[in-house]
Amino acid sequence: MADGVNVLAWITEGGWEAAIDAVAQLHATEVTLVHVDTVDLPGRGHRHHEVMERMHALAGEAALALLEDAEERLGYATTKRAETGVAETIVYALAQEHDVLVVARDGRHIGPHSIGHDQRWVIDHAPCTVIVAWPEGAPDPRDEPPKPKPKPPHSKPKPKPKPKPL
Repeated sequence: MADGVNVLAWITEGGWEAAIDAVAQLHATEVTLVHVDTVDLPGRGHRHHEVMERMHALAGEAALALLEDAEERLGYATTKRAETGVAETIVYALAQEHDVLVVARDGRHIGPHSIGHDQRWVIDHAPCTVIVAWPEGAPDPRDEPPKPKPKPPHSKPKPKPKPKPL
């Protein structure tokens, strides 16, 4: 990849190390790390607003700590953004300003389920180059036996056997 690349790394709990390791291999002149808090609790009790404020404060602290860990792993200063809202909307908007988006797969699943719906949407719509990193220690699809293909339904139902005469 050419020098002078402006990189956005989407930092998630499930694969931030892989995203940072992928960024480290690029010749980036500027790196922005973004984490999106999506805290939401069901129910609307009389203390819901108070509880949500506390949850967002805690999530914000955790996001900043994660972003600082990511920057430390990378080894140089970055722009860190701890955002709250709809992840795909925020990341897509930030991707407009970058040359490369780095996102990591979920390290717990194989195949299509290793990428969440919000990540898939951004990968499909990003206006820049997208690098998808696979976390170390994640399940290797080569270790899983292929699942058998479902058999197509029969086009004609099997005829019922005729009763034998008595």
